[in-house]
Amino acid sequence: MDSNKRNRPGRFDIDMSPFRDLMNEMDTFFNQSFKQMNPVFNFRPFWVDVNERDSEVIVTAELPGFKWDEIELEMIGNQLRIAAQGGSTHEEPNSHNKSQSFQRMERTITLPFPIPEKETKASFHDGLLKVTAPKKDSDRKYLEIDE
Repeated sequence: MDSNKRNRPGRFDIDMSPFRDLMNEMDTFFNQSFKQMNPVFNFRPFWVDVNERDSEVIVTAELPGFKWDEIELEMIGNQLRIAAQGGSTHEEPNSHNKSQSFQRMERTITLPFPIPEKETKASFHDGLLKVTAPKKDSDRKYLEIDE
């Protein structure tokens, strides 16, 4: 830009670097804050294993501390959403002290085929959720690869 354009009346040259620095500092602050809140609110994902066999896919999820009625399974096309939420209340006898806790975890697993609703089965024992979905290979097609 030449000096004539820079010095025209009514035109302002503003250095935006302090604003960018402020925004970067705010991003860093919020990112660090949420990292520190992670252990408090238990945002960690739970362990999930997907095992594909000839005729079925078995999804196993570890959900210790939850009861079967605190787990929600949702099938959306070829995705399985597993959500678990629960809470507990603890009161000390002969005291006014009361503590409450709440925990929510969720994961979505994508399978290589649409999940058949009626044939898919789920069970929950000792903190281990097991979902078995039969494979429907009739719609699957494989493409030949040329050398």
